Amino acid sequence: SLKKEVEIHLEKIFYNLCTLNLNDCKTYSEMRVLAEERYGLHILDPCLPDGSLELDLDFIDILRDLSSFVSRFNYNMIEQSFVERMPKYGEKYLRTLNVKCTSAALKQHGLGVVASSVNVSYKILAKKFQQFTQFLAADYVKSLLAKEVRWYMHQKNDGNSIYPFERAASLAKEINKQGQTSSGITVLDQCRIFLTEMGNIIAFVRIMRASKRKVLTDQMPFLPSSVDPMLGKIDFFEESGSHAKFEMEVCVTAILNKPDPDYIRAFVNVFKGVVSKSDNSFMNGFFCMVPALCLCWMESSLQGKEMMHKKNITKDGYYVDDGFAVGLSFCLSVLGQVKQYESLNWFKSIQSKYAADEDDLVEKKNAEEVKRNAKISAAKQSSWFVSGTNEKEQDEDYDELTMLKMMRKRLEGNRREMAMLFFSLHGAQSFFKDIRSSS
Repeated sequence: SLKKEVEIHLEKIFYNLCTLNLNDCKTYSEMRVLAEERYGLHILDPCLPDGSLELDLDFIDILRDLSSFVSRFNYNMIEQSFVERMPKYGEKYLRTLNVKCTSAALKQHGLGVVASSVNVSYKILAKKFQQFTQFLAADYVKSLLAKEVRWYMHQKNDGNSIYPFERAASLAKEINKQGQTSSGITVLDQCRIFLTEMGNIIAFVRIMRASKRKVLTDQMPFLPSSVDPMLGKIDFFEESGSHAKFEMEVCVTAILNKPDPDYIRAFVNVFKGVVSKSDNSFMNGFFCMVPALCLCWMESSLQGKEMMHKKNITKDGYYVDDGFAVGLSFCLSVLGQVKQYESLNWFKSIQSKYAADEDDLVEKKNAEEVKRNAKISAAKQSSWFVSGTNEKEQDEDYDELTMLKMMRKRLEGNRREMAMLFFSLHGAQSFFKDIRSSS
């Protein structure tokens, strides 16, 4: 019959084209489903390994070396993706990992890798958190934080609940006086890297959960139309006493009523339980260290964006790093210091500091312009000859105005980076909002 000839022809074409390029298997699978739904054509599955152009990174290789992945990739909260810091030797593009890529990997390898990825993420997160606690347990850090907490509590009792910018900069300098690590970075930068990598792990688990939901959502249209989403009932057989019917009803109802596990909540509860059972008095002043860490992150972010405009990009060149905000929110939730951090009113302090600096720069710029215009008018009135001394003074005034413009541009960059950081912190805190309210 004509139908049979069409089916054989399409099976042959789909199989031949899939063998040439496995990345098109997903497209031909969708075409096969549409042919069966609309025209009743039963085209056999070629049973070839599925592939997709969305598989930019090998998911299994990421799980084998997840620690290297969280150190070489930066998290972008807005796009829900990871971006590589620096391309590999010989490559001219940056690799990315997003929900589409991860969901395509789950379709290829199966949903069983989700549990394995969560276990691997938990082990690495525990290792990073241990390194973070060891940093806070150091004698010089512990003494500085205790001193800072005593100062802040004294100021708070006097009615001044705004943590000043100068105090945060002074604390950062005191911590960095301890020298550099073996890798050539400051001690405060090392703590910032710990928080960033922990945030990247949390973000990776969040992307895994979103990808799993996307895969299940894509598979929902293939369920029979007789499934009631409210009751979870299904009727495959017309016989009333069929044992297969009863077993299918039980399986489908269990799948529909099974709650989606919240891995982030589980991580926070586990770490919070471990911290509560141990002596964590040295971590009570971590909230006073947050302003200094924010300033350290701002300097690193500005340096990374400036490096992106250079020809030879190193590992310090990047344009986004939201993993720090996620890791910072995670540690504050685990330590139970979210309210203490909010009591610092750090965002208000930053806004007032930058507003005062901007007013000062505007005032200096206006004064220099008035001074320069007065000199020009005086030179014109004195003689139509312009002496070399007047030209030198005009050049000095021009250099002063140029310096003020550069300082204002730098100030705008600092204000923009800090605003983006606080927006990211506000968004990251929503990941743990239900956990804080329930606790």
